[in-house]
Amino acid sequence: MNQACPTTPEDIAFYGKNGFIQYPGFFSKAEITTLRNAIDHAVAANRERIIGAPGGGRGSEEYEQVFNQMVNLWTDYPTVKPFAFHPRLAESARRLSRSRHVRIYHDHAMVKPPGQSSRETNWHQDAPYWPMHPVGALSAWVAVDDVTLENGCLRFVPGSHKFGKQEGIKLDKAGESIVAKMAERGQEMPGPVAMEMSAGGVTFHHGCTFHSAGPNRTDQPRRAFAIIYIPDNTTFTGGSDAAGAADEMTPGGPWDHPLHPVLAGDA
Repeated sequence: MNQACPTTPEDIAFYGKNGFIQYPGFFSKAEITTLRNAIDHAVAANRERIIGAPGGGRGSEEYEQVFNQMVNLWTDYPTVKPFAFHPRLAESARRLSRSRHVRIYHDHAMVKPPGQSSRETNWHQDAPYWPMHPVGALSAWVAVDDVTLENGCLRFVPGSHKFGKQEGIKLDKAGESIVAKMAERGQEMPGPVAMEMSAGGVTFHHGCTFHSAGPNRTDQPRRAFAIIYIPDNTTFTGGSDAAGAADEMTPGGPWDHPLHPVLAGDA
């Protein structure tokens, strides 16, 4: 995990134009095996989606068919913390967001179940669900398994982050789609780009980038691990659990909490 950050000025320009970027082979097979084993253990142990939330943060059965999500694994799985706090990932996020420093919002493992019950992840943005202003936060998405169109790889609409924050989409309601809503408003946009990649690859995407993932039509789960990064100019807007820290921060104030340390750059 001590290699140099791969993000170049050309990458920053590409991300600024498209709202996403891909880095194949970011992690080694041995590293990904460690992360995969930790996620499998968390699933087998029925680890809560959000520790401390009512019902463990779990919602509808339909949502679980989209993916089984577990937030802040770094807080109780020591083998996960080096990935959630990974310095090359965080430095890439800092450079791509053109910020002085980035904090972690939270990590989350996402396991898309296999088979005929697996459901599409609806076209959506992430920013409507995050208690942050201005928009600019971004996610690193790590392929823990090989990801393909067949098992539900991510798909992005290039340049869609430039539309800014739109309304939230219900991920457990079939047919909900921010792309469809924008089309109804007469907005034209390019076709999606599929992010197929081998295990160990990483994508970054802006919180306003339209993205989705198809159902997993294989007989094996599709595992992924994401980390959300908060740029230094971001304030907490309130009205959310803030990954466990809402009661200890002030709406309109800065992000400053032990659950959200600076991972790259100068604090």
